[in-house]
Amino acid sequence: MPTHDTENHKKIKREADWSGRLRFEHESEKNLSYSGISLQPFYRAEDTQFLPLPPPPGAYPYTRGIHEGMYRDRPWTRRQYAGFGTGEDSNQWFKDLLSKGQTGLSVALDLPTQMGLDSTDPLGKHEVGRVGVAIDSLADMEALFEGIPLDKVSTSFTVNGTAAIIMAMYLVTAEKQGVPPEQIRGTVQNDILKEFVARGTYLFPPAPSLRIAGDIIEYGITKAPKFNTISISQAHMKSAGATLIQADAYMFANTIAYIEEVTRRGYQLDDFGQQLSFLQCVNRDFFESIARLRAARRYWAELAHNRYGSQHDKVQKYRIHSGGDTDSMTFERPYANIGRIALTCLSAVLGGAQSIQLPCYDEAYEIPTEEAIQNALDVQMIVAFESGVSKVVDPLAGSYYVEKLTADVLTEFTRIVNDIVNTGGMVRWIEEGRLQHKIAEEAYQWEKRLKTGEEVMVAANFARDDKPRSEYETMMHPYQDKTLEQQTARIARIKQDRDSAKLEQALNALESCTHKGTNLMEPITEAVRSYATIGEICHTLKQCFGHYRAPTGV
Repeated sequence: MPTHDTENHKKIKREADWSGRLRFEHESEKNLSYSGISLQPFYRAEDTQFLPLPPPPGAYPYTRGIHEGMYRDRPWTRRQYAGFGTGEDSNQWFKDLLSKGQTGLSVALDLPTQMGLDSTDPLGKHEVGRVGVAIDSLADMEALFEGIPLDKVSTSFTVNGTAAIIMAMYLVTAEKQGVPPEQIRGTVQNDILKEFVARGTYLFPPAPSLRIAGDIIEYGITKAPKFNTISISQAHMKSAGATLIQADAYMFANTIAYIEEVTRRGYQLDDFGQQLSFLQCVNRDFFESIARLRAARRYWAELAHNRYGSQHDKVQKYRIHSGGDTDSMTFERPYANIGRIALTCLSAVLGGAQSIQLPCYDEAYEIPTEEAIQNALDVQMIVAFESGVSKVVDPLAGSYYVEKLTADVLTEFTRIVNDIVNTGGMVRWIEEGRLQHKIAEEAYQWEKRLKTGEEVMVAANFARDDKPRSEYETMMHPYQDKTLEQQTARIARIKQDRDSAKLEQALNALESCTHKGTNLMEPITEAVRSYATIGEICHTLKQCFGHYRAPTGV
């Protein structure tokens, strides 16, 4: 047999050995966790006798929490995802949320903004302001945060392909408020690799996309040291079809690719590691979710210390932003989702997350309404201030089940990460379509189990009522012509008022740096200051990097 075929055979066998939904075809679901980890009917002391006893909270490798006092000393940050229409529309919404108990902002951006298109672009004009706020230029960012002191609030942007531009706009907006970048707290997701296998909002091929992600991280080391320049995300790959544990492993394999993109430039992980954060969702499997967060803290601490030689505890501490599993929200009987939301919040808290952003009961329809966002925020505050769970750190520690499950989870995603890294790494897996294939395979198995009722979703395929699905569906944020009209008028005003010579100089400098291979953040920031639109900046980059269509793996 040729060597190439032998290698492919080994690759297929290796992936087939991972825990996943195929195991449900041969074993009872009572004996398997959501991700396919083997379970026992009950656990005893002998199941954990050979496991190392995790150190106290705040001690390496932080299995039980990254701080000794955890929520006794400081509650988690409460965020809810919000944003729609124009900058002015969302500005008032943000102010209302901050006045009602939210302690940080999480900005939803519309699809044209995420895809590097101006609102006037025919490809995206019918999506302007629908699933998030429209940001075409610095003027929109200024409107979005008018009257919100950016030295007092932490802001998270779920943006990837255009992360460099959005970060530049945010920093310049803060600068215009008199706040230097060194004081700014917040996050850009900037996790472009997962876009090739999950959401699809990539703009360039993998290699230059990874370069830009590295540029953002490098820029933050000296220019914005309090800003999280990347939030490596597991949640979207899970939503695309991967099991929770597989998605955890893919997140860490992506993390290794990002770290090595920056360390090859001469930096050490300790130079930028504390500006990395992680988005790890929890879901319907209550105990597996808790075990995954505990295992992830240990995995990251050991990876940082053993692989990259980190000596700083702030770098070794795994900071989790935990979101709920939005695809567990049902169209049918949407108020039933409030129960799911409460369990999601409790598992994230018992798992030790640093900030939490819950799905909303109307999440299956559209960007949530103000009422639904407030309800999810109330759930967080009830868990924080009424349940009593924050009085004791890691209260499930010592449970035979939780400790054994934590160890089993750690073993499984360690194996998956090693398999990916030892066969070329994440960029190669994406370019070859291997990761896409594995996620598609798992998605098929999940849908099959839902259709047959083997996987129960109350109201959707179990204990259903007679109402047709259409009775539950409403358009919470329908397309509005006035949003496009307002954005079109603003773009026209900006183009009329800006200094054309300064703009041309800025875009030419950006093109030059793109070809030279130097860091792109400074020239992007200068283009932003010149009121270049997001479409103009992305057009300049595409002229150098070209376009790309990722393989589907199907």
